[in-house]
Amino acid sequence: MKKQRIRFVFFSVLCFFCAFFTKTVISAEKPKTTSYCQVSKQSSFNLNQLAYSKEWLALVHYQSKPFRKYISSIDSDNFFLAKNGKTSPTDELKATIQLFQGNDAKQKCFFPARYSYLKSQGIQLPPFPECIDYTEFKKDLNPAGITLIYTDAYMNNPSSLFGHTLMRIDIPEGKTQLVAHGMNYGAYVDPNTAGALYALYGLTGGYYGGFTIKPYYNVINTYNNLENRDIWEYKLDLSSSEQDFFVAHLWEVGQTQTRYYFFTKNCSYLLMEVLDAVRPNLNLAQKFPVQTIPLDTLKAVYNQPNLVKDINYRPSRQRRIAYRYQQMSRNEKNALIAYIENEDFSLYEQLSDESKAKVLDTGYEYIQYAWVKQQIDIKTYRRQSLNILKKRTTLQTTGTEVKIDGKSVINSHHSMRFQTALGTQRGKPFIDLGLRSAYHSLTERPQGFLDGAEINFLDSVVRYRPQQNTIRLQKLGLVKITSLSPYNHLFKPLAYQVDMYINREWNPKTDKEKLMFTFKGGSGLTVQPFDKTYLYSLVNTTYRYGGGHLPHKHGLALGISGGLLYTGERWQAQVEAEKNFSDNEMLQDLTLKNTVNFATSQNTAIGVKYQFKHQSYHSDNEVQLYFNRYF
Repeated sequence: MKKQRIRFVFFSVLCFFCAFFTKTVISAEKPKTTSYCQVSKQSSFNLNQLAYSKEWLALVHYQSKPFRKYISSIDSDNFFLAKNGKTSPTDELKATIQLFQGNDAKQKCFFPARYSYLKSQGIQLPPFPECIDYTEFKKDLNPAGITLIYTDAYMNNPSSLFGHTLMRIDIPEGKTQLVAHGMNYGAYVDPNTAGALYALYGLTGGYYGGFTIKPYYNVINTYNNLENRDIWEYKLDLSSSEQDFFVAHLWEVGQTQTRYYFFTKNCSYLLMEVLDAVRPNLNLAQKFPVQTIPLDTLKAVYNQPNLVKDINYRPSRQRRIAYRYQQMSRNEKNALIAYIENEDFSLYEQLSDESKAKVLDTGYEYIQYAWVKQQIDIKTYRRQSLNILKKRTTLQTTGTEVKIDGKSVINSHHSMRFQTALGTQRGKPFIDLGLRSAYHSLTERPQGFLDGAEINFLDSVVRYRPQQNTIRLQKLGLVKITSLSPYNHLFKPLAYQVDMYINREWNPKTDKEKLMFTFKGGSGLTVQPFDKTYLYSLVNTTYRYGGGHLPHKHGLALGISGGLLYTGERWQAQVEAEKNFSDNEMLQDLTLKNTVNFATSQNTAIGVKYQFKHQSYHSDNEVQLYFNRYF
């Protein structure tokens, strides 16, 4: 509860920027359930007791809200039988009992999970009707298990920056799970929506979301192959009756829609509510009263006693290729590159059969990757594939298997961060208190996150200056996204950065600091000369507004930045320099930054930061020692 209170207070302060973050969920304990037989003989209070049981509240997706009674997360009218069923668990329960005691067989077929629950409470009801569509649905899914799926972040899609979760309805063992069914919750998005509107709608509930089911091999193809995202599969320890109830509840919610909110009622949150409906004592949904980060929901499921019984890792095609390449000798690498770039087999012919097999197997997988990424056309794909397969058949060596031990995402640090720092600015001491909503920086412990990538959202700093006895907002980082994917012979991504924030800048007219808005975007290249080491350079465009000293209150600058980043398991370090050019001398500056971070545990770290900034009219330097706590 302390964690929830901290989060609630933090986002309440920031509600002027993102009002949807105040949709806090607070759990509510009610008396133990009694049966309907007791209800009918006693008072309506016992009916309320059943209506406010954990089981019924979870089944209809009710959550309590501050200053109001219960409200269901589902927004479709067809999910409710009572006129005010969305906000009244009691009236919805009464209407459900009346439905099953009546003769409307078609309507009954929409609610098999509710029927099962009421029967389990001893309520006397007629037999459930024969429902052709629902029977076909159950027969098609035929669950032999339920698996929670987590895919890591995808930096090319704003809705997937924090990763994604979905479910798989498993088929019996002995058969490939590729033909099982994947269950996904997502927003129904118009692909023609402009980027800015897309973000706005996602943040403010402008989209509706719903559940979809498709073959699991489509899931693998989309996330593993097309988007090159690693996948972790967490098999849940659910009984046969719980698996059947999962399918029954999926039938009920699969015909509904809800308002989709990127940070709250998203892909992960609705899955938590579905699991709560199956096993109400989990109370998973109430663990996310403010924001729902997919990685946090995965940890919540994993940390539940006796819920996860097996874990499987599926590396992406790009990771498999990179791993194969990393394991090759120099001669094998040269032979592979010669073929990929020029279809030249001369270096290949000089290798042993075992080395030839490595080159051909890796080359064949790379051709598939290049075709999916539309780097080659279908004719080139067919010709190169055929050439490789012909040569492969002449070798007696068996296939070269790839066994990659994926670093467990469960061991990553938590997404929210509290920071306290002691420092000096121009020789004057200060104390900083910072709070970040989500979720990872380049100079933080990298395990469980994308290599060379960072995503920071709502990173605020309040500064206390003891000499002036003042407390002020020093910085509000709205969003910062950086991708330093390395450029090499096999993969040629662009590095990029987007940074939007409000911070205090020195005003030469008043010799005081004033708030200024900054938006910076840039792209460039990154190389990786050594393991865990990145060299990068970016060309940036910076727009600034405010501060009280800019002509016409705003200005534009072009700049270039470069740096060195090291991301070890315990130690991380970054050195960066940036030079900006502008016809406005107020925006001409040179900035040097240096950060050293040491992860003292999974969710704690200490570090040192140094920054020097020189302008034609002003120089500034700042040093601070900080402590991070992730929660």
